[in-house]
Amino acid sequence: MRTYGINLRLALSIMEELGTARALSVAILLRSGDVAGVMSLPTPNPVDYDNIERYFCDRQASDLFRKLQVNLPSIDRRSPTISKWWQGERQCYRSNERLAKFENRSNLSDPSELAVFDFLSKVRKTITSWVGSKPPSLDSIQGRFGPGSTYSDREPLTTVADKMVSNPTLTPGSAWYLLNWVGTKWGENIARTGRDLVFVRGNRFATVPKTGLIDRAIAVEPAINVFYQLGLGRAIRERLRRATGWDLDHAQHIHRLVACEASVSREFATLDLSNASDTVSLELVRLLLPPAWFAELSALRSPYTFVPRESDGKKGWCKLEKFSSMGNGFTFELETLIFSALLEVYLSEVDIVGPSPVPLHKWGSGGSDCFLGSRSFVFGDDIILPDQHSEGFKSILRFCGFSLNQEKSFSGASSFRESCGADFMSGVDVRAFSIKVLYENDPWKTLPHVNGIRKLLERLATIRGRLNLRPWHLWVDSLPIPLRGVRGPEDLGDCVLHDSPDRWKVKVVDGIRWIRIVRWSAEEIPWVHWTPDIHLACVLFRVGLGARGITPRGSKQKPKLDWAAYS
Repeated sequence: MRTYGINLRLALSIMEELGTARALSVAILLRSGDVAGVMSLPTPNPVDYDNIERYFCDRQASDLFRKLQVNLPSIDRRSPTISKWWQGERQCYRSNERLAKFENRSNLSDPSELAVFDFLSKVRKTITSWVGSKPPSLDSIQGRFGPGSTYSDREPLTTVADKMVSNPTLTPGSAWYLLNWVGTKWGENIARTGRDLVFVRGNRFATVPKTGLIDRAIAVEPAINVFYQLGLGRAIRERLRRATGWDLDHAQHIHRLVACEASVSREFATLDLSNASDTVSLELVRLLLPPAWFAELSALRSPYTFVPRESDGKKGWCKLEKFSSMGNGFTFELETLIFSALLEVYLSEVDIVGPSPVPLHKWGSGGSDCFLGSRSFVFGDDIILPDQHSEGFKSILRFCGFSLNQEKSFSGASSFRESCGADFMSGVDVRAFSIKVLYENDPWKTLPHVNGIRKLLERLATIRGRLNLRPWHLWVDSLPIPLRGVRGPEDLGDCVLHDSPDRWKVKVVDGIRWIRIVRWSAEEIPWVHWTPDIHLACVLFRVGLGARGITPRGSKQKPKLDWAAYS
């Protein structure tokens, strides 16, 4: 029996193995076909649990299908997404009203306001010491293409080659970048083919699937804007690394290590913000960044969004109170920079002293005189700081216009910590496995699901002390017969079913061991669809498949059985 593509027999096997009251509730809802009810169940709060096994089982039962992207009858996913976007704008408006007075010290007289001004000035000095007073020169900014849509490049025509033959879009404020852009292979091709530059007021509101109950809002940026936004984002990332040793390319792993340790020691708190990218207000960025940096980022940001009204859904241009949003190529690095500097100055103000709880090399930090990477850790809006100072820093975040995500922020005596997609309770990994997309008509693509089921059962076994793979075997038996024999080690990823070595299908040729795998071949569009100039430009931008062609994002993939060398 299937419910919205969910194989009920397989799903119930998991709930039976979990065996808690929450798992029974989920099973009853699934039997009745109430997938919306499953998604609407409240998330178990780890603070309410003193038993690791019971929390993990309840959380896993709740999360297995919570993020499933399905179309449910009578559920309007888009309207709450639009409402949330407008809520972020209202929040930024209030922040801008509150923060505008701090641009000039002469506007202030109250001692508490003067203290805030001094604090924000120190934050700006810290940011300046990290990224410099000026951004890179125009000719040294290395623009690059993103993988997705732009204002005028819609799916499926979003390959780099497609973007090079469409009419490029940009905002009037970013026209300065045309001095550099016309000298790129992209600009040369547009000039050669006589295509027009299209000026637009800003970005375009769009949504992408998140769950069956709500979508995720993104902003689709003009093509030339996002090309250089990505370049400036990389510049911020590199300067932050050189100044502090904090490397965002490896920060996620470090966050997870610290969160695991903190779930035992309680020395660190893990904070997460709600709707962070949509609540970085214009005035906050103006106050905290060096003027030259603010001007450069402002030139590339979209000052308007073409967005549906919350009241009737009709679209129109909205002048933005936020500085940037997800979809902008430098938003992530800008968030990291601002939160890191706020935290750095705050910890300096409260006189943090003492060694790190473990040697710094365990965190992988580059090492420097600042707290970032040793006593504080920031990755976008994922923040880790000494627990005893978390309440004070929360006040600073609120003043700056941010809202804490209470469900994902943990401190104090709680044995739970969460950061960068990893959950730990008393040092035990309790991250639940979620199925987001069902492939009812393409069982070969369910191989990652089957591997995820095995991983959750193994995680449960580390807690219970016994391993029961019966539910996993049921999922394996649901696969096509040829796929059931493709078994191998976990480090080969989802091209094999993860299993013990005695179940691998192996052959040895000239002393080399080969393992049977599933190899996916993506659709390739040959270069004959474009001119040789476009082919050359793509090669110079390091995209495409050499002489064969280029693969579109989200292209159809075909599986075939193959062999892979494995030492």
